[in-house]
Amino acid sequence: MIPQLVMMALLLSTLSASANTDFYDGNFESARVKAQLEGKMLLIDFYATWCAPCKWMDETTFSDGEVGRLINEKFIPIKIDIDNFDGYALKEHYDVSVLPTLLIFNEDGKVVERIEETLSPSKMTNVLNRSLASFTPRVHNTNMSPSELIESTPATKTEFKMTEVQPNYKLQLGLFSSYERTLRYYNQVSAILEEPIIIMHDYKAGNVVYRVLIGQFATTEEAHYYQTDLQSRFNIESHIYM
Repeated sequence: MIPQLVMMALLLSTLSASANTDFYDGNFESARVKAQLEGKMLLIDFYATWCAPCKWMDETTFSDGEVGRLINEKFIPIKIDIDNFDGYALKEHYDVSVLPTLLIFNEDGKVVERIEETLSPSKMTNVLNRSLASFTPRVHNTNMSPSELIESTPATKTEFKMTEVQPNYKLQLGLFSSYERTLRYYNQVSAILEEPIIIMHDYKAGNVVYRVLIGQFATTEEAHYYQTDLQSRFNIESHIYM
């Protein structure tokens, strides 16, 4: 009898572990196409490595068996690190200002749920079911390639336009041509400043450069105030960047 109970416990443990949320390992565009091809909704989890509530949700909510099974069956989930190059662009486009932020998209690329709080497993389940209640997946030609599918749905393809982002200002702490030097400087200023710092890649004279940025200010006056504070308190020079 005891061996049977042990085997049952191991089986339940295995099933629970397999129900953890299986986040898609790819970029935003391919995740969007995958969701369309499979007739599922797209779920984006915006996070950062320094975000404690994000880690709590990973360990608790996204590890919950019911949440994991529901997401894996009905959604294409993807994590977006806002400190990553592409993640930063998506963060700006969708005006993500707090973490964690969850966005759920329908098949037309429209945001149907925007959650800006830490969700428990029960709250997450309610959000997922609410989204699914109004979702009617379309049937696509499964012989179409991802590129053909993108071309066949122009409304979704043009949803992601950086020109729609509202202007905001940041402070550029450094500009480097070497990613290794960028990381060294990033670690130095991160040890001093409490505010989140991001690295953004850009192009200058045809070459890749890396910008170390901090803050998100509505006006140049706000940016200049913080710029002065950085100079006086930490002797850190910066430039206003938009």
